Amino acid sequence: MYELVKLDVSMEYFPKVYIFKKRDKWHWKFQLPNGHWFYSKAAGENEREVKENARIKERDLSKGLFLQKELSKLQATSHQAYSLLDGIEDYIESLILENAAPKYYKDSLKELKTIAKQFRNNYKIEMIHEIKDQDARKYRKDLLIRVKKDEMKRVSAFKKLNLIKRLFKWLKKNKKILIDPWAEVDRITVSKDEKVRRVAPPKEIIPKLMNADYKHRFGFPIKEFAYGLYRTGARKEELLYLEVQDVDWETGLWKIHKKRCPTKDGMTWFPKYGKNRVTIIPKDLLKLLKPLVDRAMNNRVVGYTKDEKGNEKIVEAKFIFTMRDRSQSLLDGATVYRRIDNIRGAWGGLFIAAGIAEPKLSSNDSTKRYLDGTKKRSDYKVPYTRHDMRRGFNVSALEAGMSLDDRALLLGHAKEVNESHYCGKSKLDTEKILNIVNKKMWKKK
Repeated sequence: MYELVKLDVSMEYFPKVYIFKKRDKWHWKFQLPNGHWFYSKAAGENEREVKENARIKERDLSKGLFLQKELSKLQATSHQAYSLLDGIEDYIESLILENAAPKYYKDSLKELKTIAKQFRNNYKIEMIHEIKDQDARKYRKDLLIRVKKDEMKRVSAFKKLNLIKRLFKWLKKNKKILIDPWAEVDRITVSKDEKVRRVAPPKEIIPKLMNADYKHRFGFPIKEFAYGLYRTGARKEELLYLEVQDVDWETGLWKIHKKRCPTKDGMTWFPKYGKNRVTIIPKDLLKLLKPLVDRAMNNRVVGYTKDEKGNEKIVEAKFIFTMRDRSQSLLDGATVYRRIDNIRGAWGGLFIAAGIAEPKLSSNDSTKRYLDGTKKRSDYKVPYTRHDMRRGFNVSALEAGMSLDDRALLLGHAKEVNESHYCGKSKLDTEKILNIVNKKMWKKK
């Protein structure tokens, strides 16, 4: 039995189903809603049955009821028929026009291209109209198989499936496709604990990091950066784009706001969700940052961006967290500093030197070293991310008595998010519970 799929068609669409005999077999043809003809073997063994079924077929078509192979033909012959990569590009362009954060649409583009590659290599599918319901369900099943084999976290599978479902929902809404094969594919369920990372580094690691025997080879102040994350609760990008003029260095008031400065994507930087806020830099951190402020004021500091034609452009700015720019320093004969975007290597190096990072087993350890002999971060498992330091600030502030309202305002998020994402893993007070269950709950009268 063939399953019929409902499609919205014009009220004027009422095709005639023509029957004909070819090589002793009955066939029929009819026009699809886009005007193209569809040919196939007719239902029925003799002329009378074929004619009766042709009338039934006409009624189904006028109601927008099609077989999957007819839908495939309709999509393939439509002017909107295009590849999965074309659909991805259109979707990402729409995100850019809607002012989505660069990190969001760039991460989405990277992930969707990976998914498109999987469909090409694993399922031999490149065109959108070739993706059927069974292909969508198989992709979901394959994700779960990878989860079961410990090749992927369940939350990663959850995100991948949600992303491809969002893509096709957008394509359908914008009439790029006729039917969404993912519409009835169930989401992958993930528990709340799996979705949310609530790791908060303890205060004890901060002295270890600050006393570690580590110095970045190009002068990036990774110790001050780590301490700044923990003491302000700022996001990684907020500190990397911190400029001298953003802070009142007497009071410590720091304005995190949309501003004009060189970024990877242009001359405008804005905080997450476009939300401006004021936070505070503590006195001990102000003192620690003073040499970096002096460095920014007394030297040339630049950021790399792109002009309207997409060519690389160097613009001066007073960024604080910078490293030596080797190319510009050589050209000018003086030290020039530049803002960077990726600090993973420095982050790993600091945690390794502090004795906090755990070594990872490597079958080819000799190929994973810098020229100076130090091991790359990829050889180690660093237990705390940059964002974990933000949670560390929140837990520390909570323990010190700061209210939920004030913590949420300083960190720039909703109170509900603070409670569910930033309060760290709950600790069981076993002594208190033992007292309750052993003495209070069953106390004999």
